[in-house]
Amino acid sequence: MQIRLWGVRGSLPTPLDSISIERKVRTALSLAKPGDIISEESIDSFLKSLPFSLINTYGGNTTSLEVRTRANDLIIIDCGSGVKGLGKELMKTEFGRGKGIGTIFFTHTHWDHIHGLPFFLPFFIEGNRFNIFSSVPDLKHRLEHQQQYSHFPIALDYMRAKKEFFQIAFDEEFYLNDIKVYSKSMPHPGGAYGMRIEENGKVFVYTSDCEFNINVFDEIDTYREFFINADVVIFDTQYTFQESIEKFDYGHSSASIAIDIAARFNVKRLILFHHEPDYSDEKLDTVLANARTYLYMNSKVAGRLEVDIAYEGMVIDL
Repeated sequence: MQIRLWGVRGSLPTPLDSISIERKVRTALSLAKPGDIISEESIDSFLKSLPFSLINTYGGNTTSLEVRTRANDLIIIDCGSGVKGLGKELMKTEFGRGKGIGTIFFTHTHWDHIHGLPFFLPFFIEGNRFNIFSSVPDLKHRLEHQQQYSHFPIALDYMRAKKEFFQIAFDEEFYLNDIKVYSKSMPHPGGAYGMRIEENGKVFVYTSDCEFNINVFDEIDTYREFFINADVVIFDTQYTFQESIEKFDYGHSSASIAIDIAARFNVKRLILFHHEPDYSDEKLDTVLANARTYLYMNSKVAGRLEVDIAYEGMVIDL
C-alpha cells in the first residue's frame, strides 16, 4: 500500500506568515557563496545542501491521510484541512466525473479532524460514493452538526455524493476487501481511535491524538496487538517530554514515549506526527534531531528502528 500525508499539524491550521518566509530567505542567502549561484546546477546543489526547514515547510494543514491499496482503492483517514488539497487532486480523476468510490475513516471528531470536510470537493459531485467508518457511535449526527446553518452555510445533505455510515467496534478486527483493519481505543480526552491496517503482509499503524504518559505506560502491553511488528507507525508526538508533563490530560504524547513504545513492540519505522501549532519549521527540525539523539542513546534499538518526521506531501510505500 501507499500512504500520502496531506495534513500533519495538530489542533488548528498554521499557515506560514510573511515574517517566517522572509526569515527563511534571509538565512538561506546568508549561507550562499558566490559559486553557489553561478548556474542552475550550482543553485540546485546549494538548495539540496540546506536544512529541510529552510527550503521546505512541514506544513500547516491539519490531519488528513490518503491510503492506496494494491488494487488502488482509496482510503482517507481523517478530514482536517489537509483533505481540501486531496479533494482537489481527486477532482482530476473519476471523482471529478461523479464516478469515484472511496472509504473514509474518522478516528474522532475534534475540530482538527473534521473541519476540512465541508471543503472536500468530491462530496459535492453527484454519483460519487463514500463509505464512512468510525468507532464513534453518532458520527453522522456530529458531522451534520458541524454544518448546521448556525455554523456553516452549506448542509451535509447538500453535498450530493452518496454517503453511507458504518459504526465499527473498537478493539476488534474487520475486513475491507483484501485489507484487515483493527480499530483500537486510544487514551485521549473525549475519546479517539487508532487504526491498524494490514495488507499483503505489510502493517501500517496510525494513532493520532493519543496521550501515552507514565501512567498509561504501566499498561502498555494491552496495546501489544495494535503495535506489534508494524512496518510504519504514524504517532502523535505533539509535545516535548517536559510539555507532556506540564500539559497532563491534554491528550498528546512526546517523541521519547513514542520511541519507547516502538522499540518495545518491534516497530520498523516511526513517523512523528500531529505537530504543535506553535512550532516553527526550525523547531520541528530540532524535534527530529532530539528524537534521533534519544534513539541512538539506546544502542539496542538504534540499529532496528528508523525515526522520521511527518511533512505535507510525504509518501510512504509499503
